Amino acid sequence: MRLPFVTEERLPSGAVRYRFRRGKVKVTLKGEPGSREFLENYASLRDGAPVPKSTAIKGSVEWLVGLYLRDLEQRVATNLASPLTLKGHRHHLARLVEEYGQKDAAMPRSAVIKLHDKLMATPGAADNLLKAISALYKWGIQREHVDCDNPTRDVKRNRVKTDGFAPWSADDFGQFLDFHKPGSMARRTLILAMSTTARRGDLCRLGRQNEFIRDGRVWLRWKQAKAPHGTVEMPMPAGLVSELRGSGNMTYILNGYGAPFTAAGLGNKFRDWAINAGLHGRSLHGVRKGLSAILTSGGATSGEIDVLLGHEMGSSETRIYIRAAERALLAEQVVDRLEKIIPGTGK
Repeated sequence: MRLPFVTEERLPSGAVRYRFRRGKVKVTLKGEPGSREFLENYASLRDGAPVPKSTAIKGSVEWLVGLYLRDLEQRVATNLASPLTLKGHRHHLARLVEEYGQKDAAMPRSAVIKLHDKLMATPGAADNLLKAISALYKWGIQREHVDCDNPTRDVKRNRVKTDGFAPWSADDFGQFLDFHKPGSMARRTLILAMSTTARRGDLCRLGRQNEFIRDGRVWLRWKQAKAPHGTVEMPMPAGLVSELRGSGNMTYILNGYGAPFTAAGLGNKFRDWAINAGLHGRSLHGVRKGLSAILTSGGATSGEIDVLLGHEMGSSETRIYIRAAERALLAEQVVDRLEKIIPGTGK
């Protein structure tokens, strides 16, 4: 979206804000680009009218949500919260405001259950809505903006159990690299993903600006968009250095227009590249999972996997990956034993 007098500014946290600049007027536009709040705010500034104040009734759900989101915006700007958290909470709390915006902020648990049940067809979205509402009320209660119990307490989550993203196997990696030849953006993306295991939101921003030298070796340093307080430092494998040296661009991965990808755009394009290589149902997140399993099977420690994935040391997510790899190894071992006693195996 391009509007006169509006500039886009990327903050150190990775978040993007939009500023209206004309003469002495310099104002940060509120709301999501393209939203009603954003466009009304822009129109008022453009026409020289006072910026419309919120019409939310003090003490209402809409009023509480507005206070919370403004505080969250400030925390994102100072690297105390993730821009992904802000985006998700803004999206989910919009549902709450649409349904109960003018109601008293001290809402009953029954209202939350009713809204949660409305999203039964999309259980993941329903649970994410509960998480956002829970965070809203935890914040509001601590700051005495609302005097009630957290209405999400004891509301049963759906917690649909899935296997998540399919992990890549060693054969998958080989098939992809055999299909996408040296010099291709697809190959560069996979090698960068394998070398850093960076999430797609970080991967699309990595470039020469993240490089530094330590003890004669090239390293990468970046702040994780999903955990803005977490900085990752990792040496670059020789294969990655070789792959990237052919490019003079600042950002490593570029789209067909020569510009950096968005996180979603890179994820979609990578799936296309995988399908072209004959790999269906494969994603960038699956690269992280696959490498964790392969390295664990090869003897990597939980601490090494935590560092590789940019997790806190001793993270529960790493333990899940390690348990899955250990179970696969034990399954192979026990079947090898079975083959020694089952007739017809030839062993």
